[in-house]
Amino acid sequence: MTTVRRENVSVTPRQLEVLSCLAERDRWLVGEIASVLNVSSAAATKAVARLERKGLVTRAVDMMDRRCVNVSLTRASQSDKVRRGAQIISPRT
Repeated sequence: MTTVRRENVSVTPRQLEVLSCLAERDRWLVGEIASVLNVSSAAATKAVARLERKGLVTRAVDMMDRRCVNVSLTRASQSDKVRRGAQIISPRT
């Protein structure tokens, strides 16, 4: 398993909301994230997918119910350097 370390990570305001939500407990379902943020499941999935590409979250299929996807923070996203170095960028219009 390769760990990617990044000091300056650009995240959108929506992605920052997802990260804040994930920091509250170990695992979330994508549907739970969508519900808490009051967005569609598609919007939450899109934000989570982008965060996964940046190495900040992981997604895993629930073994008990394969329709569910568990999302959790990676060690890289939990580091103080990432939190301090995160730059908020405006979403594309």
